[in-house]
Amino acid sequence: MQGHGTEKFKDASLIATSVDRPWTGMSAELRSHGAGEIGAFVPQNAEITMIVQGPRPAISTRASGGVKQVVAARPRTTWLCPAGICEEATMLSDEIPEVLHVYLPQHLFSQLNAQGFPDFRAQDLRYQAAVTNPLVLGIMDKIIAELRGESFAGGLRMSALSCQLVAALARDHSETPKSQRDLPRLRGGLDRRRLKRVIDYIEANLFEDISVMELAQVADFSLYHFTRAFRVSTGYTPYSYMGERRIDIAKGLLAYDDIKLTEIAEICRFSNQANFTKAFQRATGHAPGRYRRLWNA
Repeated sequence: MQGHGTEKFKDASLIATSVDRPWTGMSAELRSHGAGEIGAFVPQNAEITMIVQGPRPAISTRASGGVKQVVAARPRTTWLCPAGICEEATMLSDEIPEVLHVYLPQHLFSQLNAQGFPDFRAQDLRYQAAVTNPLVLGIMDKIIAELRGESFAGGLRMSALSCQLVAALARDHSETPKSQRDLPRLRGGLDRRRLKRVIDYIEANLFEDISVMELAQVADFSLYHFTRAFRVSTGYTPYSYMGERRIDIAKGLLAYDDIKLTEIAEICRFSNQANFTKAFQRATGHAPGRYRRLWNA
């Protein structure tokens, strides 16, 4: 199984990856790192790294452009790395069994700038260690949860989280002062006409890989405010709404014995049947096979 950081982390074991998931806006992976050196590298994406778990603190030493950062790598210790810098070899004093790596591509920043987000590039991210921003850490936790337990609308959820993550980084972790500003708050939800367009679009593309940017464009609404406005209008985030609709469809498909579980998993955009089974059981309290038996009893 290939990961996004295979070239950079040649000796790090891959635990989980989004490479086979319908994610848009970001990619991520969980890796296990041994003690020793991670070679010098020039990242093409903005990267956020967080320790998930470790038996004891390791000492991480990294440097770029004359800036040296030495920190104790405990669970939830987080680093930021902009695109395009020359990062020297990183040294780890001990093994770290689980590390989350999140990659934000440069084109995401360009798309968000065009949608009215702050003028912020992947190269403008601050080279920073020991990040304590609760919003950034909370988003990282949600990414871990999606990697470990695929959901019914994970691609759309990650699209929305990538926008939230870039907004938080632009506001609090930019090297360029022009990025460090809050966008104006907007109250209220979507009017009936805009909401109908979005709902109709979701229904027409229920099993396609759509992004929150597409939905905001359909609504002709600010991307920065779209998810919150949709929730005000419906009580759901766009991805929870899509997830509920996909669950409804999965229940209907399970009523037919001649449709295999692998086919239903594929229709619902899961990477494999096992992840579909886990997600369906979390959502309904029943494994798909048991739900089918109960339906047909």
